[in-house]
Amino acid sequence: MRKKNTIKKIDKPDTAMKTFWRNNERFADLFNAVAFNGRQVINPDELTEMDTDVSGVIQFTDYNESLVRTRDIIKKFYNGIEFTILGLELQTNPHYAMPVRALLYDGLGYLKECNEFRRLHRAENDFDSSKSFLSGFNKSDKIHPIITLIFYYGESPWDGPVSLSDMMTNIPEELRPFFSDYKINLVQILDSGRYQFYNEDVRCVFDITQKIYAKNLQGLSKEYTNKPIDSEIINLITTITGFSKLSDIFNESDNGGETAMWKCVEEMENEWIQKGKQKERQTAIITMIELGLTKEQILTKYSEKDYLKAEKALNNK
Repeated sequence: MRKKNTIKKIDKPDTAMKTFWRNNERFADLFNAVAFNGRQVINPDELTEMDTDVSGVIQFTDYNESLVRTRDIIKKFYNGIEFTILGLELQTNPHYAMPVRALLYDGLGYLKECNEFRRLHRAENDFDSSKSFLSGFNKSDKIHPIITLIFYYGESPWDGPVSLSDMMTNIPEELRPFFSDYKINLVQILDSGRYQFYNEDVRCVFDITQKIYAKNLQGLSKEYTNKPIDSEIINLITTITGFSKLSDIFNESDNGGETAMWKCVEEMENEWIQKGKQKERQTAIITMIELGLTKEQILTKYSEKDYLKAEKALNNK
Protein backbone atom coordinates (compact mmCIF):
# COMPACT_ATOMS: atom_id res chain seq x y z
CA MET A 1 0.00 0.00 0.00
CA ARG A 2 1.44 3.34 -1.03
CA LYS A 3 1.60 5.87 1.74
CA LYS A 4 -0.44 8.97 0.96
CA ASN A 5 1.76 11.98 0.28
CA THR A 6 1.47 15.14 2.30
CA ILE A 7 1.32 18.48 0.56
CA LYS A 8 4.48 20.53 0.97
CA LYS A 9 5.87 23.70 -0.47
CA ILE A 10 8.00 23.07 -3.54
CA ASP A 11 11.59 24.28 -3.16
CA LYS A 12 13.59 26.15 -5.76
CA PRO A 13 15.38 23.72 -8.13
CA ASP A 14 18.86 24.40 -6.75
CA THR A 15 17.76 24.03 -3.11
CA ALA A 16 15.80 20.85 -3.80
CA MET A 17 18.69 19.34 -5.75
CA LYS A 18 21.21 20.06 -2.99
CA THR A 19 18.95 18.39 -0.45
CA PHE A 20 18.52 15.35 -2.69
CA TRP A 21 22.21 14.81 -3.46
CA ARG A 22 23.48 15.36 0.09
CA ASN A 23 22.20 11.86 0.80
CA ASN A 24 25.26 9.57 0.70
CA GLU A 25 23.46 6.64 -0.97
CA ARG A 26 22.32 8.83 -3.88
CA PHE A 27 25.63 10.69 -4.13
CA ALA A 28 27.59 7.42 -4.22
CA ASP A 29 25.27 5.92 -6.84
CA LEU A 30 25.74 8.92 -9.14
CA PHE A 31 29.54 8.78 -8.95
CA ASN A 32 29.56 4.98 -9.33
CA ALA A 33 27.36 5.23 -12.43
CA VAL A 34 29.38 8.01 -14.06
CA ALA A 35 32.96 7.19 -13.02
CA PHE A 36 32.82 3.40 -12.70
CA ASN A 37 30.14 2.35 -15.21
CA GLY A 38 27.83 1.23 -12.42
CA ARG A 39 30.39 -0.79 -10.45
CA GLN A 40 29.88 -0.29 -6.70
CA VAL A 41 33.28 1.20 -5.93
CA ILE A 42 32.20 4.06 -3.67
CA ASN A 43 30.47 2.90 -0.50
CA PRO A 44 28.07 5.44 1.04
CA ASP A 45 29.60 4.72 4.45
CA GLU A 46 32.96 5.93 3.13
CA LEU A 47 31.61 9.42 2.38
CA THR A 48 31.72 12.37 4.77
CA GLU A 49 30.38 15.88 4.23
CA MET A 50 32.91 18.70 3.78
CA ASP A 51 32.70 22.45 4.21
CA THR A 52 31.43 23.87 0.91
CA ASP A 53 33.22 27.20 1.43
CA VAL A 54 36.34 27.17 -0.75
CA SER A 55 37.03 30.90 -0.52
CA GLY A 56 40.71 31.76 -0.62
CA VAL A 57 43.27 34.53 -0.74
CA ILE A 58 45.78 34.64 -3.58
CA GLN A 59 48.93 36.47 -2.50
CA PHE A 60 50.70 38.77 -4.96
CA THR A 61 53.83 40.84 -4.37
CA ASP A 62 52.07 44.06 -3.46
CA TYR A 63 48.50 42.98 -2.69
CA ASN A 64 46.20 40.07 -1.86
CA GLU A 65 43.23 38.99 -3.97
CA SER A 66 40.30 37.50 -2.05
CA LEU A 67 38.06 35.04 -3.89
CA VAL A 68 34.77 34.15 -2.22
CA ARG A 69 33.29 30.92 -3.58
CA THR A 70 30.91 28.26 -2.26
CA ARG A 71 30.51 24.84 -3.83
CA ASP A 72 27.16 23.08 -4.10
CA ILE A 73 28.08 19.71 -2.56
CA ILE A 74 31.48 18.33 -1.63
CA LYS A 75 32.38 15.10 0.16
CA LYS A 76 35.45 13.11 1.17
CA PHE A 77 35.66 9.56 -0.17
CA TYR A 78 37.90 7.48 2.09
CA ASN A 79 39.70 4.84 0.02
CA GLY A 80 41.99 3.22 2.55
CA ILE A 81 43.99 5.57 4.76
CA GLU A 82 43.74 8.41 2.23
CA PHE A 83 40.79 10.11 0.60
CA THR A 84 39.61 11.68 -2.64
CA ILE A 85 37.50 14.84 -2.69
CA LEU A 86 34.29 14.51 -4.73
CA GLY A 87 32.44 17.65 -5.77
CA LEU A 88 29.05 18.09 -7.41
CA GLU A 89 27.98 21.32 -9.12
CA LEU A 90 24.34 21.73 -10.11
CA GLN A 91 23.24 23.56 -13.26
CA THR A 92 19.70 24.45 -14.29
CA ASN A 93 20.99 26.18 -17.43
CA PRO A 94 24.16 25.87 -19.52
CA HIS A 95 26.99 28.05 -18.21
CA TYR A 96 29.10 29.38 -21.06
CA ALA A 97 32.19 29.77 -18.87
CA MET A 98 31.76 26.50 -16.98
CA PRO A 99 35.29 25.16 -17.60
CA VAL A 100 36.78 28.31 -16.05
CA ARG A 101 34.32 28.19 -13.17
CA ALA A 102 34.99 24.51 -12.45
CA LEU A 103 38.75 25.05 -12.78
CA LEU A 104 38.50 27.87 -10.24
CA TYR A 105 36.53 25.69 -7.81
CA ASP A 106 39.06 22.86 -8.03
CA GLY A 107 41.99 25.29 -7.85
CA LEU A 108 40.60 26.96 -4.73
CA GLY A 109 40.15 23.51 -3.19
CA TYR A 110 43.84 22.76 -3.78
CA LEU A 111 44.81 26.21 -2.50
CA LYS A 112 42.78 25.63 0.66
CA GLU A 113 44.69 22.41 1.38
CA CYS A 114 48.05 24.03 0.63
CA ASN A 115 47.22 26.88 2.99
CA GLU A 116 46.33 24.34 5.68
CA PHE A 117 49.78 22.74 5.29
CA ARG A 118 51.36 26.20 5.60
CA ARG A 119 49.38 26.93 8.75
CA LEU A 120 50.32 23.60 10.37
CA HIS A 121 54.01 23.87 9.48
CA ARG A 122 54.22 27.37 10.88
CA ALA A 123 52.44 26.31 14.06
CA GLU A 124 54.77 23.31 14.50
CA ASN A 125 57.83 25.10 13.05
CA ASP A 126 58.71 21.94 11.11
CA PHE A 127 59.67 23.23 7.66
CA ASP A 128 62.31 20.87 6.23
CA SER A 129 64.26 23.57 4.35
CA SER A 130 64.42 27.27 3.57
CA LYS A 131 62.71 26.54 0.25
CA SER A 132 59.86 24.89 2.12
CA PHE A 133 59.58 27.92 4.37
CA LEU A 134 59.13 30.19 1.33
CA SER A 135 56.47 27.99 -0.26
CA GLY A 136 54.84 26.92 3.01
CA PHE A 137 55.01 23.37 1.68
CA ASN A 138 57.44 20.57 2.50
CA LYS A 139 58.81 18.44 -0.31
CA SER A 140 57.08 15.35 1.09
CA ASP A 141 53.65 17.00 1.45
CA LYS A 142 50.89 15.68 -0.79
CA ILE A 143 47.44 17.12 -1.46
CA HIS A 144 44.33 15.14 -2.32
CA PRO A 145 42.75 14.83 -5.79
CA ILE A 146 39.48 16.67 -6.45
CA ILE A 147 36.98 15.13 -8.86
CA THR A 148 34.06 17.37 -9.85
CA LEU A 149 30.90 16.39 -11.70
CA ILE A 150 28.76 19.05 -13.37
CA PHE A 151 25.16 17.86 -13.15
CA TYR A 152 22.97 19.63 -15.71
CA TYR A 153 19.24 18.96 -15.44
CA GLY A 154 17.84 21.32 -18.07
CA GLU A 155 15.31 20.41 -20.76
CA SER A 156 17.54 21.20 -23.75
CA PRO A 157 20.90 19.55 -24.44
CA TRP A 158 23.96 21.33 -23.04
CA ASP A 159 25.25 23.74 -25.68
CA GLY A 160 28.07 25.26 -23.66
CA PRO A 161 31.81 24.48 -23.68
CA VAL A 162 33.02 21.25 -22.09
CA SER A 163 36.70 22.16 -21.99
CA LEU A 164 38.88 25.21 -21.63
CA SER A 165 40.02 24.81 -25.25
CA ASP A 166 36.38 25.19 -26.37
CA MET A 167 36.48 28.74 -24.99
CA MET A 168 39.75 29.75 -26.63
CA THR A 169 40.42 31.75 -29.75
CA ASN A 170 42.46 29.87 -32.33
CA ILE A 171 45.60 28.35 -30.79
CA PRO A 172 48.60 28.20 -33.16
CA GLU A 173 49.32 24.56 -33.97
CA GLU A 174 52.90 24.81 -32.70
CA LEU A 175 51.67 26.01 -29.29
CA ARG A 176 48.93 23.42 -28.77
CA PRO A 177 51.25 20.92 -27.02
CA PHE A 178 52.01 23.61 -24.43
CA PHE A 179 48.41 24.56 -23.72
CA SER A 180 47.12 23.10 -20.45
CA ASP A 181 43.54 22.17 -21.21
CA TYR A 182 40.88 21.49 -18.58
CA LYS A 183 37.72 19.52 -19.29
CA ILE A 184 34.56 19.33 -17.23
CA ASN A 185 32.89 16.07 -16.27
CA LEU A 186 29.41 16.82 -17.59
CA VAL A 187 26.41 14.70 -16.57
CA GLN A 188 23.13 15.51 -18.33
CA ILE A 189 19.79 14.29 -17.03
CA LEU A 190 18.79 13.85 -20.69
CA ASP A 191 21.42 11.08 -20.92
CA SER A 192 19.69 8.89 -18.33
CA GLY A 193 19.91 5.86 -20.62
CA ARG A 194 23.71 5.97 -20.59
CA TYR A 195 24.04 5.25 -16.88
CA GLN A 196 23.41 2.20 -14.73
CA PHE A 197 21.86 3.28 -11.44
CA TYR A 198 21.14 1.00 -8.50
CA ASN A 199 19.56 3.57 -6.21
CA GLU A 200 15.85 3.66 -7.06
CA ASP A 201 15.47 7.34 -6.13
CA VAL A 202 18.28 8.36 -8.49
CA ARG A 203 16.97 6.15 -11.28
CA CYS A 204 13.44 7.57 -10.95
CA VAL A 205 14.60 11.20 -10.95
CA PHE A 206 16.68 10.69 -14.10
CA ASP A 207 14.18 8.53 -15.94
CA ILE A 208 10.90 10.32 -15.15
CA THR A 209 12.42 13.76 -15.78
CA GLN A 210 13.88 12.62 -19.10
CA LYS A 211 10.54 11.11 -20.16
CA ILE A 212 8.67 14.31 -19.25
CA TYR A 213 11.17 16.41 -21.20
CA ALA A 214 10.83 14.05 -24.18
CA LYS A 215 7.01 14.10 -23.85
CA ASN A 216 7.18 10.31 -23.71
CA LEU A 217 3.72 9.77 -22.22
CA GLN A 218 3.53 6.14 -23.31
CA GLY A 219 6.82 5.36 -21.58
CA LEU A 220 5.68 7.11 -18.39
CA SER A 221 2.41 5.24 -18.15
CA LYS A 222 3.99 1.89 -19.03
CA GLU A 223 6.88 2.19 -16.57
CA TYR A 224 5.24 3.89 -13.60
CA THR A 225 1.50 3.20 -13.63
CA ASN A 226 1.70 0.49 -10.94
CA LYS A 227 4.87 1.66 -9.22
CA PRO A 228 4.77 3.57 -5.89
CA ILE A 229 6.88 6.73 -5.96
CA ASP A 230 8.01 8.59 -2.86
CA SER A 231 6.61 12.09 -2.36
CA GLU A 232 10.12 13.58 -2.09
CA ILE A 233 10.94 12.28 -5.57
CA ILE A 234 7.68 13.58 -7.03
CA ASN A 235 8.24 17.01 -5.47
CA LEU A 236 11.81 17.13 -6.82
CA ILE A 237 10.73 16.17 -10.36
CA THR A 238 7.97 18.78 -10.13
CA THR A 239 10.57 21.39 -9.22
CA ILE A 240 12.93 20.35 -12.03
CA THR A 241 10.37 20.15 -14.82
CA GLY A 242 8.05 22.96 -13.73
CA PHE A 243 5.06 20.64 -14.20
CA SER A 244 3.29 21.70 -10.98
CA LYS A 245 0.30 19.40 -11.49
CA LEU A 246 2.55 16.37 -11.07
CA SER A 247 2.99 17.05 -7.36
CA ASP A 248 -0.62 18.13 -6.90
CA ILE A 249 -1.98 14.93 -8.43
CA PHE A 250 0.24 12.62 -6.38
CA ASN A 251 -0.48 14.54 -3.19
CA GLU A 252 -4.23 14.17 -3.77
CA SER A 253 -4.12 10.50 -4.73
CA ASP A 254 -5.33 7.83 -2.32
CA ASN A 255 -5.14 4.98 -4.82
CA GLY A 256 -1.39 4.63 -5.24
CA GLY A 257 0.64 5.03 -8.39
CA GLU A 258 -1.93 3.76 -10.89
CA THR A 259 -4.57 6.49 -10.63
CA ALA A 260 -1.98 9.21 -10.10
CA MET A 261 0.22 8.33 -13.08
CA TRP A 262 -2.73 7.99 -15.47
CA LYS A 263 -4.02 11.37 -14.35
CA CYS A 264 -0.54 12.88 -14.76
CA VAL A 265 -0.27 11.57 -18.29
CA GLU A 266 -3.69 13.03 -19.16
CA GLU A 267 -2.85 16.40 -17.59
CA MET A 268 0.54 16.60 -19.34
CA GLU A 269 -1.05 15.77 -22.68
CA ASN A 270 -3.68 18.48 -22.19
CA GLU A 271 -1.06 21.00 -21.09
CA TRP A 272 1.15 20.36 -24.11
CA ILE A 273 -1.84 20.62 -26.45
CA GLN A 274 -2.77 23.97 -24.89
CA LYS A 275 0.82 25.21 -25.17
CA GLY A 276 0.79 24.22 -28.84
CA LYS A 277 -2.41 26.18 -29.41
CA GLN A 278 -0.99 29.20 -27.57
CA LYS A 279 2.11 29.05 -29.76
CA GLU A 280 -0.05 28.94 -32.89
CA ARG A 281 -2.05 31.98 -31.72
CA GLN A 282 1.13 33.86 -30.90
CA THR A 283 2.65 33.15 -34.31
CA ALA A 284 -0.54 34.29 -36.07
CA ILE A 285 -0.72 37.57 -34.10
CA ILE A 286 2.98 38.33 -34.71
CA THR A 287 2.43 37.78 -38.44
CA MET A 288 -0.56 40.17 -38.38
CA ILE A 289 1.47 42.84 -36.57
CA GLU A 290 4.32 42.48 -39.05
CA LEU A 291 1.82 42.81 -41.92
CA GLY A 292 0.69 46.14 -40.48
CA LEU A 293 -2.71 45.26 -39.02
CA THR A 294 -3.79 47.51 -36.18
CA LYS A 295 -4.35 46.32 -32.63
CA GLU A 296 -8.08 46.95 -33.00
CA GLN A 297 -8.23 44.74 -36.09
CA ILE A 298 -6.33 41.93 -34.36
CA LEU A 299 -8.53 42.10 -31.26
CA THR A 300 -11.58 41.27 -33.36
CA LYS A 301 -10.20 37.73 -33.58
CA TYR A 302 -7.90 37.32 -30.57
CA SER A 303 -8.00 38.33 -26.89
CA GLU A 304 -6.02 41.24 -25.47
CA LYS A 305 -4.08 38.78 -23.31
CA ASP A 306 -2.95 36.87 -26.41
CA TYR A 307 -2.11 40.14 -28.15
CA LEU A 308 0.07 41.40 -25.28
CA LYS A 309 1.96 38.08 -25.06
CA ALA A 310 2.62 38.13 -28.81
CA GLU A 311 3.70 41.78 -28.69
CA LYS A 312 6.15 41.00 -25.88
CA ALA A 313 7.56 38.01 -27.78
CA LEU A 314 7.99 40.17 -30.89
CA ASN A 315 9.80 42.89 -28.94
CA ASN A 316 12.17 40.29 -27.47
CA LYS A 317 13.18 38.92 -30.86
